[in-house]
Amino acid sequence: MSASLIRYVRAATLDVLTADYLRTARAMGESFGGAMWRHGLRNAAVPVISVLGIELATTFLGAVVVESVFALPGLGTMLVKGIAEHDYPVIQGVLAVSTLTVLVIGFAADVVQRVVDPRLRTRLGRS
Repeated sequence: MSASLIRYVRAATLDVLTADYLRTARAMGESFGGAMWRHGLRNAAVPVISVLGIELATTFLGAVVVESVFALPGLGTMLVKGIAEHDYPVIQGVLAVSTLTVLVIGFAADVVQRVVDPRLRTRLGRS
């Protein structure tokens, strides 16, 4: 997970380095570090936050495999046991909790993106 996240961070940072607003900030006398801190990090963070949200949700859902392999108690073990015993309420409950967790992670990633990037903020009734 960290290798793909680092690739996205690198790609987003390289995109920011060639942006006009960073060059303008440097031309107005701001240091490179100050321009990157003030303008570059916010713009580079937006795609990284999206990928991080997806990766966290995937990691949570991968717990089923880890719990089954290492015989750890948890939702993954409960799901596998429910499937083996045809216990449909347990299966539905585990899937509902997993779905809710993925939705909450996605919503949190969207909220963080709106906090970080003011361009994503919109008023009601306006696009």
